[in-house]
Amino acid sequence: MVFGLLLTLSACRDSDDATGEQTTSDFSLVPATTNVTLTEGDGDGVTVPLTLVRNDDYSGEVTLELRGETDADTTNLTADFSPQVLSDNDSDSSLRLELAIADAPILPQTRHFYLIADDNGNRHQLPLTIEVTPVQRPDVYLLAGQSNMIGFSGDGTKQAGPGQADEPHDRILQLNVTENSEANFPNALAYTALSNNVAGDAPYLVRAEDPLHVPLDTAIGSKSLQYIGLGLSFAKAALPNTTQDIILVPAAWSGSSFCASPDGPFGNWNALDGDNSALGNTLLYERALTRTDIALEQSGGILRGILWHQGESDANGACAPLYQSNLEALMTALRSNIRADARGAEARGPAAPIPVVVGTMSRGSDERGDFSTFSDAKQIIDDVHNSAGDWLDYASVSNHDDLLPANGYPCQRSTPDHAGGSNESCLHFGPEALREMGRRYHSALREALLNPPGS
Repeated sequence: MVFGLLLTLSACRDSDDATGEQTTSDFSLVPATTNVTLTEGDGDGVTVPLTLVRNDDYSGEVTLELRGETDADTTNLTADFSPQVLSDNDSDSSLRLELAIADAPILPQTRHFYLIADDNGNRHQLPLTIEVTPVQRPDVYLLAGQSNMIGFSGDGTKQAGPGQADEPHDRILQLNVTENSEANFPNALAYTALSNNVAGDAPYLVRAEDPLHVPLDTAIGSKSLQYIGLGLSFAKAALPNTTQDIILVPAAWSGSSFCASPDGPFGNWNALDGDNSALGNTLLYERALTRTDIALEQSGGILRGILWHQGESDANGACAPLYQSNLEALMTALRSNIRADARGAEARGPAAPIPVVVGTMSRGSDERGDFSTFSDAKQIIDDVHNSAGDWLDYASVSNHDDLLPANGYPCQRSTPDHAGGSNESCLHFGPEALREMGRRYHSALREALLNPPGS
């Protein structure tokens, strides 16, 4: 029996008069305890023995019920009485409680219920308190897309000293990925090979440090490159809402696209091979799948969300009209095919409750160029981003249209392009904007979970 589906396992309503303890002279319900500790995701659950004490001359049929004080108390809780109906002189029952893993991380909490014994005329009711402990598994997030997900903030913009904005945190980890380069990914097989995707030794998880998309330098125990992305500020925004470590899975690649392009990397983001010659391959999708699977396997964590920032490289006449269908196919495939975690196979599928956040592209303008007005093709992609919650379940948008130099958010400062040239402009967000984007992605992630199928 699952709360919210059956009257006998429901939240109290104003008309129920189900507050406080109620007694009857005919019988009383005596639980072994009225204060239960329950761990989220513990398949064994907790069983509470119950005894119905009858007066000597009473032998009626009594039905047992559990009610939460509010809907929030009953969320994700399964409760079973064995038996639920005590006939004649029966007196022994038990209540088994189990709490499923929530779609979003939870904090320790106290939930309030009433145990009720009722013979359709008389009632004994008493409080039951459940102390909830969150599941003891890390929260895993996939970071995907192109350069603004990597973060081209500018050389020397990282502020990672004690107390500074980009300081690493011991509870924020990352998959120690290899750097994006043709040397590391010389052929299709390399995109899914363990040795091409992670650096160092198992469990391949290190304390997260910007830039996330380059490996830890073991010689110095940190990273020498001095630019940032949005991932670390996202994770810091998430910390107050979880008791667990956070694991970031970097999988973006600068200049990447769904579209086949001689100017981008060899890999593309398509989830399926097709016969449209305008579209490229599936290698970056497969790489993201591989990296997330590694992180989940090594950590035992739970996939809590997918963050996406991409679109500039598909802003052309051939590929922009296909962008929504391509992005939807990608997110459907990721939700369906990333390895199952502690939530089980039911938490995988096209509309699985794995929130997706897509971010809008830069509209910055300075002396290096004006990106405030989009081309027709780029506007198509922007419309797709802003309407993500309309065409994809459990999705939301992180809007960055106001993160402009005029509003105190300078564009990218001087960072060498990974391809070896110079790619400095307002195409890329600057450090202040990227930190704010991380916080907005987290807010949007919480909103995405409020967008289930049919909403």
